[in-house]
Amino acid sequence: MIKNTIKFQVWFVCLILLPTYVLTGTEKTAEITLNATQDTSIIIQPKSQMKNQSKNYSAGGNPSLVCSNIGSVFFVAFDTFNTFEELQILNPKQIVSVEISLYCLNSAFKTPQQIIVRRVLLPWKEGKQKFTLAEKNDLTFNSCLHQNLTWNTPPAQAMLKGINGDRPSDYNGSEDVSHRVDAVSKIEGPKQRYVWKGNFVTSAFQFWLANPDYNYGHLFALRDGSETVKFASREHPNPEFRPTLTIFYKKN
Repeated sequence: MIKNTIKFQVWFVCLILLPTYVLTGTEKTAEITLNATQDTSIIIQPKSQMKNQSKNYSAGGNPSLVCSNIGSVFFVAFDTFNTFEELQILNPKQIVSVEISLYCLNSAFKTPQQIIVRRVLLPWKEGKQKFTLAEKNDLTFNSCLHQNLTWNTPPAQAMLKGINGDRPSDYNGSEDVSHRVDAVSKIEGPKQRYVWKGNFVTSAFQFWLANPDYNYGHLFALRDGSETVKFASREHPNPEFRPTLTIFYKKN
């Protein structure tokens, strides 16, 4: 009788522990950090200085990315296709969370500045020039692909409620960026990194895993700010300051 009782207790304990073992054994997570593959700014100057010619300038190749209270915005994209294949990340549900990190170059702020991100819905290409006349297919104020494809509302302003980059049909060319804001980060001090993350940032990369042809990255813009904010670009001389993407994922 005693032996039977002991056997039952051991069996019962194993039964309780089994689900925990299964969960921890199959839900292993890992992380990987990638560098940006494209980034560039659209530089808006005061009206007295903004000439028609400068609207066809490229701002690629600069060590900094700029957004300002007069309309300057910037773009950052990470090519994740090869990484997803190499790591066998084949199912969007394997992507647990995603974080975009940028290093702020400003020396000081009078007040905190909020930077929002939206998905880009049109293809674009980083130019090699530093605010000089664009080459064919460079991103400019007027065009996402210079001489080939213009913004619907320059510079990258066209958006429509309900078009958020969640469906292939959202990338049909009628809008420039998503209506919904994927994330916001409050920039409170200089010389440090800031992160954009959350459900919508994660869902963007889950969608781009399933639809890699539509990965045009994000647009960064100032929300009701009062100052120019600068971040290190992928061309910054210090590699530690360059934009990064961290993906937390479940292993197969």
